[in-house]
Amino acid sequence: MCKNLSFVFVMFIISFSFYSLCIAQSDSVIVTIDVVGHPAALLYNPSDNKIYCGYDGTDSVTIVDGAKDSVIATLPAGSLGQFLSSNPLDHNRTDDKIYCANAERGNVTVIDGTDDSVITTITVGSYPRVLVHNTIDNKVYCGNCQSHNVSIINGATDSLLRTVSVGLAPRDLVYNSTDNKIYCANGGSDNVSIIDGDGDTVRTTVPVGDGPYSLVYNFQQNKIYCTNISSHTVTIINGTGDTVLAIVSVESYPCALAYNPTNNKVYCANSQSNSVSIIDGIGNSIITTLAVGSTPLALAYNSKNNKIYCANALSDNVTIIDGAGDSVIATVPFVDYPIALAYDSTNNKIYCANYDSSSISVIACSPPTAVEEDQETQIIPHFSLKQNYPNPFNPTTKIPFTVHGSQFIVHRPIHTSLKIYNILGQKVRTLVDGPKRAGNYEVIWDGKDDLGKEVASGIYFYQLKAGNYSETKKMLLLR
Repeated sequence: MCKNLSFVFVMFIISFSFYSLCIAQSDSVIVTIDVVGHPAALLYNPSDNKIYCGYDGTDSVTIVDGAKDSVIATLPAGSLGQFLSSNPLDHNRTDDKIYCANAERGNVTVIDGTDDSVITTITVGSYPRVLVHNTIDNKVYCGNCQSHNVSIINGATDSLLRTVSVGLAPRDLVYNSTDNKIYCANGGSDNVSIIDGDGDTVRTTVPVGDGPYSLVYNFQQNKIYCTNISSHTVTIINGTGDTVLAIVSVESYPCALAYNPTNNKVYCANSQSNSVSIIDGIGNSIITTLAVGSTPLALAYNSKNNKIYCANALSDNVTIIDGAGDSVIATVPFVDYPIALAYDSTNNKIYCANYDSSSISVIACSPPTAVEEDQETQIIPHFSLKQNYPNPFNPTTKIPFTVHGSQFIVHRPIHTSLKIYNILGQKVRTLVDGPKRAGNYEVIWDGKDDLGKEVASGIYFYQLKAGNYSETKKMLLLR
């Protein structure tokens, strides 16, 4: 009898352990956080492990602790407005500040990412809807839908630098850090304006499909993808030459986009056909189209488990897509009109804004498999080289560069070199030559060569190399 009871007890423990393991492996809602209004946008701040929530019709921004999943503070801001094409919240990683575009107030609220206080409010154009940060020049670009222009903000001083006219009704912005350009989808003009990140002028305008709506950047292939809601297409633009490479037909009313750097794929949520189209990042063709829930409005990529999360507003759930196998692997219920998603890379969680229930659902994501972990370590980080300062200089100058690990998790360092060359192309000095992980770096050059001798006045070039990435800038030494 005792032996039988012992056997039953052991089997119970094994079964319970297996059940616990299964629960741990699945994606499920672990908590729901009550907020103050209709949440319409979310942003994750990896520097401080916080989530920022903006509202439609409520003049505030709520800050959530990513570790405890509790509200830290609710700060005054403006209403975001309805029917957002992209996120009106953006993070300035250089200065750890959050920018919130207040559509109904015509301004941008700046929040300190560390102490959770409002720094200032910047007046911009009419009905600002979308923001993007230029990491090289530390500028924030704000698309103003009703005044048909883009306001450019100094990220260090939070002052308005200038305003650039673009096409009608700019709906989305994306930053090309390879060529330091900003792309603006003009919904009322059926084109994309391309802004020079250095000169802050419109370089050219590229015609796309009918009703350009949202954008995403494929940094591995240096391509920009633009959904066209009325023509049911996605236009693919060459980031170097700013020419149209292809126009891909998708399904009805393509709205949100997401990029998978692990498998080099782009995902397009088709809100009226209740589907997600998957585009080959190299071949510019449709791999497949998957049925999801009703009215998919937002996508988020999880770099840890290589899955794509799709918020389906009218079916009140989140569909999960396998990034490698291109199949729907799960559906998470218990959300109420989900309209926005944010991925917490620190804690491997997805935050889902529930518009109708004034809440945020927190989804604990499944951990990566051994294969996925190996794939994750192989992802090459995205670098950016910034201008030295001061410039001109004598006798020293500082050279900043960034490994953008916040875009996706990078476990394995990549070999990085930073070298100085003279105007004849001869190497003068090696400043960096070794592995670097994600982070911000700043190297000082003292105007000397590798032998410790002072170099002459003149123009010098500094070049950053990492894997297939290479960027060069020039500086002036005046003795």
